[in-house]
Amino acid sequence: MPVNGVGVIDEAGRFRLLGNGAAGAAFGVVLVVLVASSWTGATTTVLVGIGVPGAAAGAAIGVVLQLRSWRAEGGYRQSVVVRDWIADGRVPEDVPAVQWIPLVQAQAEREAAGWGKIVLSVLWTGMTWSMRDQHPPLITTMLIMLWAGLGLWSGFWVIPRAREAKALMRRGVATPS
Repeated sequence: MPVNGVGVIDEAGRFRLLGNGAAGAAFGVVLVVLVASSWTGATTTVLVGIGVPGAAAGAAIGVVLQLRSWRAEGGYRQSVVVRDWIADGRVPEDVPAVQWIPLVQAQAEREAAGWGKIVLSVLWTGMTWSMRDQHPPLITTMLIMLWAGLGLWSGFWVIPRAREAKALMRRGVATPS
């Protein structure tokens, strides 16, 4: 079933949406429970009464942001094609430069954002650790895991993919041998 502005999403895309929803839900729970635990204890009532709606909102935001990203990249199919070009290290010679250069360049420019996420995850981990006496150990652990996940995702996915896109930009269109 096509999604407005995104096109048809295959199973891999649906799993990606599910992953973004889960990550958004985790972030939403941690955020609202962290804020709420500043005023009240982290009880089951707080976790259910505030954490569940926070998770639902976070999941929705995660899915919407992924769909928005695919729309900006020309749709899900176009996103997959560009990802394949980057993974293969080549753009088919029949693809005009006016089409592939902006798409690959957009991926290459994500390296700075990846490094920014790593810096923020380190700072936020330090901040979370420095406030560990103000929150229960569960909240501190959840936050540190969230920040570590953000940094690891950036370090092992965002930055290497951006570097591969930069290398592809330097090489240009592959010529047949």
